[in-house]
Amino acid sequence: MTGILAQIIALTAHGNNYLKNSIVPADFNSSNTTFQFCNRVDFRVFKKKFFFSKPKESIIAATPTEWFQFLKSEGCKHLRLYFEYSQDQTFAKDHRLAGMVGGGGTWLIEAIYDGFSNYWANRWEVTDQDNQDRKIWSVNYGMTAINTYTSNLQIDNKKIKESLSQTLTEIAAFAYNQDLNHWGEQFAKAKSVLESETPQKEYYHTDLIPVENYSLISRQIIFSAGSSWVFGGMGSWNDLGFSNKEDNETYDRLSEQLYSIINQAIIAGTNTF
Repeated sequence: MTGILAQIIALTAHGNNYLKNSIVPADFNSSNTTFQFCNRVDFRVFKKKFFFSKPKESIIAATPTEWFQFLKSEGCKHLRLYFEYSQDQTFAKDHRLAGMVGGGGTWLIEAIYDGFSNYWANRWEVTDQDNQDRKIWSVNYGMTAINTYTSNLQIDNKKIKESLSQTLTEIAAFAYNQDLNHWGEQFAKAKSVLESETPQKEYYHTDLIPVENYSLISRQIIFSAGSSWVFGGMGSWNDLGFSNKEDNETYDRLSEQLYSIINQAIIAGTNTF
């Protein structure tokens, strides 16, 4: 999956661990792999000095841990992932743009309180292009919707696991039939994660979630979804094309189907805790 999505998942999962158990790794801000290319990750609110004036950004937490503390002090009960598809997909479907910054639909973090929710969006900017440690990104999370409806998206894990397994079987078979063995192997490996007792073991972001808080099936679908992510730019699964019209149609159908079920799996698994 993209680094942007991985970071949103990590903030949601580890934030819930702090809200419920007052636990967060002491070095979370510096060592979690989802922050490895970031020189800063802060959290902001927007305030108007006067009614007709332009809102000004105010930093309320300079680090993720400070944000968790802020949320808890404000009475936040849960964090949840929230996703919306793009309203206009005339130019390109969301799965085609999912590997680009700002593409593929909108992911938000929902902070749930008693009777209402606030929603947080992210903004990634390259601010230190030549950083020797490759920490080129500055990330700001802003509270973009305040005191509004609660979504608390919940999706049945068992049904999602079955759907993801079936989709991976279909798309792996298509890849092998097209002699795209590398992609076929990736899909087959992602399917095997769905049955693994340690699904996080070989995933890049092994610290994506505090695994002790999640059931086996939740971990299986989260890390299988991550392993299934093939949506990027040049050289990715999105970069393929076929001379046969029927093959192209099957490729597009299965790709869109996989993207949809991956998003559902990430929500289903992460939002269980």
